Amino acid sequence: MYTKNKIGRVIEKHYNNYKVQVDSIVKNAKLKGKLFKEANNIFPCVGDWVEVSEHDEILVIENVLKRKTQISRKLPGNATKEQVIASNVDYVVVVLGLDGGRNYSDRLLERLMTVAWNSGATPLVVLNKADLNNQAEFVKLQAETIAPGVDIIISSIKDNIGIDTILEYLTKEKVGVFIGPSGVGKSTLTNILLKKEVQRTRATKLKDKRGRHTTSASYMFELESGGFIIDSPGIREVQAWAEKENLDDVFSEISSIANNCRYRDCKHEGEPGCAVQMELERGYITPQRYDSFLHLRKELAYLERRKSEKNGFTEKQHGKKFSKMVKQEMNKKKTYHNYINN
Repeated sequence: MYTKNKIGRVIEKHYNNYKVQVDSIVKNAKLKGKLFKEANNIFPCVGDWVEVSEHDEILVIENVLKRKTQISRKLPGNATKEQVIASNVDYVVVVLGLDGGRNYSDRLLERLMTVAWNSGATPLVVLNKADLNNQAEFVKLQAETIAPGVDIIISSIKDNIGIDTILEYLTKEKVGVFIGPSGVGKSTLTNILLKKEVQRTRATKLKDKRGRHTTSASYMFELESGGFIIDSPGIREVQAWAEKENLDDVFSEISSIANNCRYRDCKHEGEPGCAVQMELERGYITPQRYDSFLHLRKELAYLERRKSEKNGFTEKQHGKKFSKMVKQEMNKKKTYHNYINN
């Protein structure tokens, strides 16, 4: 049996194995050989709309359709490569735990917000496990200074707090993706939203509250509300894959003040007339926030240089190409001049 040119959606990815839903039917799928060789950064991910053909009950992914949004991070390690977590989502739900340990920090929230803003989707923040922290409202106030304008939800599975609020966003085919470290309760939240246990969960380590990785693949689930939720594996290492504009979204108070600097190319590291340094001295900007801004900015600048070098467009190469073009034009003019004179 062979059919072609059907459109389906990737609802599960586990390494190079996929499940695609076509006309409400879910089937196993694999990449077309040519696509596998040429895919590079367009390997299908959960949320992708794909063109498929069918061969003996197995779907073959022929093409990945243009993405509306995509959430990415830099692949862990030294490789300068993008890892797409999910695509075509409406909300990026940053989930952090309030049970202590490393499950919440201002710096972690800043990094995850940089990733979220870069996706093109709307960021949300869920501060989970509020029943284990009597300072939940205070943490929310702190988070609001780091994610200004972003809706922040306090949730607790035990006390049934915040669940209905999360569901209000995920209606009428809206898609949300959970991102955050292991152990913050993403899979448990998924089970509660679905009203059944579909994701395996494990207790966090007592010593440092760090989570155990129970989700090793990404899944898309349909909710009774008519929306969808994608549960992704816990992020061990948050290396941002973003642009300068995303940094301005996360550090909006600093980017706003920077407009008053004397020099347009001010680096905010001691230049005369730096408005950011002035507000730092006055205490309007905290040293921690300022240091985090500089660190992330340098990280993104380094990432941009690595991306350019990978694509063969270093400044040195640009200079060589420009010089070559000038020489070619000069040779053309010289040849034409000799031809006219002769």
